[in-house]
Amino acid sequence: MPPLSIFRAPNTPFPPTSLLSLTPQALLKTWWVTTSTLPMWKSAKNIRITYTAIPSTKNIDDIIHYNPRSGPAGSTTDPEESAKLVTKSIHGVDYPLSENEGDLTYKWRGKGLLFIATSRWQVVGYGGRDVRAVTGEDGVEVLEGVEWVVTYFEKSLFTPAGVDVMTVAREGVDEQVLGEIGEGLKGIGGVLGELWGGIFDIPRD
Repeated sequence: MPPLSIFRAPNTPFPPTSLLSLTPQALLKTWWVTTSTLPMWKSAKNIRITYTAIPSTKNIDDIIHYNPRSGPAGSTTDPEESAKLVTKSIHGVDYPLSENEGDLTYKWRGKGLLFIATSRWQVVGYGGRDVRAVTGEDGVEVLEGVEWVVTYFEKSLFTPAGVDVMTVAREGVDEQVLGEIGEGLKGIGGVLGELWGGIFDIPRD
């Protein structure tokens, strides 16, 4: 099966494919933010976002963990060094803005002291080398094998518009795939093409 790469312009439907559409269920895991255009991440490393379903709702619990870049390098073989890492978190809830599950457009609202902070985001691209539809234990079909997604954030009170590339693997995607993602976004044009010109890597220890 050839690799899958699918993109859309913000606030438009994904183009039709022969596969099942990406649904929120496929997002419910931990992702590594490996490249971004958002200035807030220029001082962060080891950014991982965990999405978890909130029972009896269509809302998603959204928690980000990261380390300041100014801190020591992490090490899985040196517990003392790893213990020195300062881990920060941003906790919020994603509220779907459409009844269509495949729309994947959300309003994020912070929790705790960040309750006043909100933003709108949506998935604008996704892909992988072996993406396929599988039936889960609950009988619901979901896409499996999605290795990366691109999320677009609209300008908010606190941040400019931007994009993140998130991957399942800590090491991210290789240069060829990242280049294909960039070409895909530039091919869409508009704000996505413009934003890609400011992309930068996020360090992972």
